Amino acid sequence: MRGYFVTATGTDIGKTYVSTRLIEAWRNRGMRAEATKPLMSGFAEDALEQSDAGRLLVAMGRGVTPASVSEICLHRLAPPLAPNVAMRQAGIAQSYSEIRGFVDRRLAVGAADVHLVEGAGGVMSPLTDDTLQIDLMADLRLKVILVTAPYLGSISHTLTAMDALRARGLEIAALVVSQPSPCGGEPLAFLEEVLRFRHVPALGMAHGQHAESLTLLLLQQDAEH
Repeated sequence: MRGYFVTATGTDIGKTYVSTRLIEAWRNRGMRAEATKPLMSGFAEDALEQSDAGRLLVAMGRGVTPASVSEICLHRLAPPLAPNVAMRQAGIAQSYSEIRGFVDRRLAVGAADVHLVEGAGGVMSPLTDDTLQIDLMADLRLKVILVTAPYLGSISHTLTAMDALRARGLEIAALVVSQPSPCGGEPLAFLEEVLRFRHVPALGMAHGQHAESLTLLLLQQDAEH
């Protein structure tokens, strides 16, 4: 089974959009794709279809119910806060081992051809009061899909995220420049600037674009290995 961890340079960058488009592209190729969203915050319980986990379930071809969301998401937290803060406010015990175990069990489901684990927030966003998203990535040792977007200051954020991932020995399978809104910056122009300073498999994904090019990039990497 192939596995990837989808992370980003920050919040509302396009992680879930990229993840859902990838899942749809893999399914169109006849592959079984699974996804896990260990924690999510900032959603309405009466609108689960619009949550990150709900959108992932729809892409997987599954119904969105409280039970199905709980199957792929350990903790769903209503306040739009970092997971550790939201858990603290909700009185939920912060157990990194529980989060890690949940993801490990999900990854052990052997029927999938490919499995995406989608983080919350950015590379260095808090997971619990004493661990970061990058700590989970380092323990899982999955290839990383890093999503960024062409906003002011993003080149610095993107290069910093890439260096942090590499410092932990994590392989960046792809850098994806997303365009969260149609009036956002042009992905390819931004990508050219980033690649002046770091070399990594990369592509742009304009607003509303499918993920066929990204799928081909990842499949080519698999074939080469």
